[in-house]
Amino acid sequence: MMRTLALSLVFFVLSVAVAEEAKRPSGEEQLAQMTWLAGNWQGKMWGGTFSAYYAKPSDGKLLSYSQLRADGTVRFYEFEVFSAEGGKVTVIPHPGGKRAKKFTLTEMGKAKAVFENPRNDFPTRIVYERVAPDRLVITLTDPHNESDKKEVFDLKAIAKK
Repeated sequence: MMRTLALSLVFFVLSVAVAEEAKRPSGEEQLAQMTWLAGNWQGKMWGGTFSAYYAKPSDGKLLSYSQLRADGTVRFYEFEVFSAEGGKVTVIPHPGGKRAKKFTLTEMGKAKAVFENPRNDFPTRIVYERVAPDRLVITLTDPHNESDKKEVFDLKAIAKK
């Protein structure tokens, strides 16, 4: 009797775990849901105008380009490559065109995506959040190194030219 009860409990726990895994969307499905990130965005920071363009997800990729213009010159630029690979969504920033470390999606909401890499220097967490139809906030923090350092990109939607 005890053995049957124990086996039944094990079977139940495994069934629940398998069912939860089956409900979880694949990396490609998660990336495809990130259409809310697409658009042209702009905000004032770092002594200039920061502009970012995010494409719509396509074929397991989402690409972005951003730049900081100050005094009529591009002072900083970055590419980002979001990918669905191995059942996960990742983003690899390329500040100044140079490949940085990969971040993995750890949390996703209706218009929010959290990427983390605890082994990175700064940031260890990147949060993309569409907080209003015309506003995107990107927050870089460092909770894995217990640092209070924080960068916030508060961007407004702009019309394509």
